[in-house]
Amino acid sequence: MTKEKLIEVLKPRGPALHTRGIAPVGGKPNCKNYRDQRTRGIGPVAGGAPASDAAAIKVHFAFNSAELSPEATRTLGELGSALTSQELVSCCFQIEGHTDGVGGGGYNLRLSERRAQSVVRYLRQQFGIDIDRLLAVGHGKDQPIADNGTETGRQKNRRVQIVNLGFGTAAGQ
Repeated sequence: MTKEKLIEVLKPRGPALHTRGIAPVGGKPNCKNYRDQRTRGIGPVAGGAPASDAAAIKVHFAFNSAELSPEATRTLGELGSALTSQELVSCCFQIEGHTDGVGGGGYNLRLSERRAQSVVRYLRQQFGIDIDRLLAVGHGKDQPIADNGTETGRQKNRRVQIVNLGFGTAAGQ
């Protein structure tokens, strides 16, 4: 997917959503507040981005691996360029790792988290993207997009997806 297509898919749709009566400590929703709430086991802040602000980028992984391939780094190059663009620089993103259905749930959850963290680490190192703009989350084998009964399907399920959370950063809100 090209930088331009990623920007189009990930850019916020319309005005930011607001909460009524409840707001994170410190005022308006932002990446850091969202991260703090997620790490304490609290669900997403009301008024997050609509589900349509997501891109299933083609960052696929080898079986049992969180290592980025040369093909994956080319894809992440486009993503990094998009995330540093004027249209997206004030947004926060959730990087979601996924696995195929082979193996136990706990192992796959940890592997999916490592995959998401690999992508976050690459984006930080290569593009200088602020850690407060990226949240790595693993979903394990719970959200397949293809049939885990075939090798082709399992390969498609070993992936990373990016979701625009729709919050401004502490500096850019």
